[in-house]
Amino acid sequence: MNCILILCGLMCSNTRVNAVQVDRFWSVLDGNQEIPPNRTYAHGFIGLKFTEDSSKLVYNVNVNDIDNITGIYLYSTRSNPHYASMILDLLKEAKEVKVKSNNINVTKVNQYDVEGTVAIGGVTSGDLQGELKGNSLKDLRKLMMDGGVYVSVQTKEFPLGEIRGEEFIPIDRIFPDISDFQWD
Repeated sequence: MNCILILCGLMCSNTRVNAVQVDRFWSVLDGNQEIPPNRTYAHGFIGLKFTEDSSKLVYNVNVNDIDNITGIYLYSTRSNPHYASMILDLLKEAKEVKVKSNNINVTKVNQYDVEGTVAIGGVTSGDLQGELKGNSLKDLRKLMMDGGVYVSVQTKEFPLGEIRGEEFIPIDRIFPDISDFQWD
């Protein structure tokens, strides 16, 4: 029996997960992961999904109790753990969602407290910057799986980052299926 990490708990499943084939990742964002840690009530998560051929990446950033967002960046620490290289500007790459559904709530960043999705976007290898400029999204995916990236949400009050996520967990799916539970 393999275990799948789902949100903040462990869920046992008979489904085998091969991390090499997983194309979805998520990370919790909070002030405790910033260096030094920030005293803030802000928190959130980021979800990433690569296409099967790793030619495109879509993401969403969801936050609560944060205001005056000035940037959302994906950094690499591969070259130098003491100096991060910005590889994606997630706020700049945010796109307008073309979905005909009332279930998606995208909040535009402004001066007020933000609760909900603040950035949804898609990138290709041509959007990579810093040390990954000219590389493929496969390189980004490998770097992520090796623990060499983190996301930082920067605000006016915390210009170096108010909340951060540095552990990207590969997931096969977000929610368990009915068949995953023993109902006896």
